[in-house]
Amino acid sequence: MTGVDHLDVLGGQSVLEVAEMVAAVLGARTAMGGEPGRIVVTEAPDPALRIVIELAIHDRELPERWARRITITHDRSSGKRRRWTQHLHRALTEHRDWTLTSA
Repeated sequence: MTGVDHLDVLGGQSVLEVAEMVAAVLGARTAMGGEPGRIVVTEAPDPALRIVIELAIHDRELPERWARRITITHDRSSGKRRRWTQHLHRALTEHRDWTLTSA
């Protein structure tokens, strides 16, 4: 892999809600069960793209304040990974008015 990008979604959304919105933006699907505690976006338009959504657990914060972490990897190109990260960041802030940070 050529690296990893993270987007943290702040607020009270569920991991499932974030995963479904990411899949909708990409025209993809979600799958649960393959990785405990994580939802994987499948059938993305770019086969080298891998996206996983999970809780970003911070020991010093209350569980309801934990962010939902979107992890983006791309098997072939760090440039493509960055473009997908930017695309997701824009789409999620426009469509849902969510607060996102790059972790």
